[in-house]
Order: sequence, then C-alpha cells, then structure tokens
Amino acid sequence: MLAINNISFAYGMVQALRGVTMKFAPGKVTCVIGRNGVGKTTLMQTIMGIRRHNSGSVQLGERDVSSLPANRRAKAGIALVPQGRQIFAKLSVEENLRVGLQARSDGKKTIPEDIFELFPVLKQMSKRNGGDLSGGQQQQLAIGRALAGDPKVLLLDEPTEGIQPNVITQIGHVLQKLVTERGMTVILVEQYLDFVKEFGHAFYIMNRGKVVSEGPTTELTEEVIERHLHV
Repeated sequence: MLAINNISFAYGMVQALRGVTMKFAPGKVTCVIGRNGVGKTTLMQTIMGIRRHNSGSVQLGERDVSSLPANRRAKAGIALVPQGRQIFAKLSVEENLRVGLQARSDGKKTIPEDIFELFPVLKQMSKRNGGDLSGGQQQQLAIGRALAGDPKVLLLDEPTEGIQPNVITQIGHVLQKLVTERGMTVILVEQYLDFVKEFGHAFYIMNRGKVVSEGPTTELTEEVIERHLHV
C-alpha cells in the first residue's frame, strides 16, 4: 500500500497541490486523471521525491518515506516512468536497462529476463541506441528500465501519449500482468479515458491541485466525466 496524506506543494506563490490525500492498493491500477495543469505530474514527482512537498506525508507500507530523496525512494521500491519517457538516447537499449538496476535493493547486476518477456522488442533491439527507437518502443524501454529496479510501486505519467494503438494495448496488458501476477501497486496519470476504463481499477480526478472525485472505474460515468473533465 502507498498512501499520501494531506500533501501540499507550491511553485513559489503558485499552489500546485492542495492537501491531497490518496490511497493506492497493491494489485490494482489506480488512475489519476484531470485536465492539463491541475497538478498530476507534480503529484507523481512529489511521490517520487523529485519535488519536496511543503506539508503532508508519503507512506510506503509501514514506512514514512517523506524525508527520503528520490534515489532512496527508488531503493525503497518506488519507480517512475516520466512523461516524455526520458530515455538516454545515446545509450543502447541494454545500457538503458542497466541504469535501472541501480535502484535494486538486492544488488543484482543482470537484467531480469522477464523484462524481455514482457517487451520482446527490447531483446531484439538490445544493441540499438535508445534514440533510434520509435516512440512506442521508447515507452516500452522506459517501463522496462523502471521494472529493472524491482519496484513495489510503479508510477507512470501519461504512458499512452503519442503512442500507436497496438503498443497502447500491449502496455495495458503488461500493467494487468504486473498487478495480477506480482501484486504490484500501479499508479497511472492518464488522459485517454478508454484506456483508464479498460485497464484501471480505481480513479481519482484532480482539479486545481485537489481531489474532486474518486471511486472504482465502474463509477467513472459520463455524468462524472462531463462534470469534471470536459472543458
């Protein structure tokens, strides 16, 4: 279980997060949705420790990780797949995956074979530079790099953005496998509502840095969407 309690964060005088409280269950995909600029990416970066919240706490199981920097949160079992992927373009696919190994708490130095089972294209292109891959392949690499660290919690920020439909579906099935077979906690920032409804179990809707609606995705009705997400 990952829980955030009364988290607030400000960019100078601009309040980006306002007392946000959320709980993310293991074995579930929880989706954070909302219009652009409502604080979703800031929330992911705050959970990861890239940005330090002004108040509140981040709880990983029984452990309060609020004071830990990002690298120690990674060692504790939190991984982020950032918006825009941010793979290392001049490094090979294999080298990108090896970067992810640095987050492991067990010191393992070999890339887990199950990453290549989830994303066979990464095996086929292991010697290619990351920058030579298509957008969909880079997204698979970014997820694989995060999984190389053996996380308990996987954060994904807009993983379907700019990705071809067949890869979107593949990513959805991979997330299903991670939660059902590994009991992983998956937290997904996503604008593509069809993806949310198909692969998500629970949702939070944010607006102006606050949670304005939440529930199981079966309750993500057209009325809720119209009220909170339509411009």
